[in-house]
Amino acid sequence: MADASAAPATYTLYEARRKIHPASVNGRFRSIKWAVLVLALAVYYGLPFLRWPRGPHEPAQAVLIDLAHGRFYFFFIEL
Repeated sequence: MADASAAPATYTLYEARRKIHPASVNGRFRSIKWAVLVLALAVYYGLPFLRWPRGPHEPAQAVLIDLAHGRFYFFFIEL
C-alpha cells in the first residue's frame, strides 16, 4: 500500500528563461562572404556613376534602364 503521508510531486509546465547569445563566427568562408558582399555593393552603388560614350543625343551612363522610352542600355548593348 502506498504511503498516504507522502506529498504529491509538483511539476512545473515551463522552464526558467535562459538567455540566448549569438555565437561569433570566424573562418575562411565567412571572410570570402564579406569580400563578395563588399564587391557586390560597390558594383551596385558605383555602376550608375560609370560613364560610357554612346554618341550624340544618347545617354552617357554605362548601365541605364529607360522605362519612359522602353530602352535598356548595358555598356555597348542597347535593347
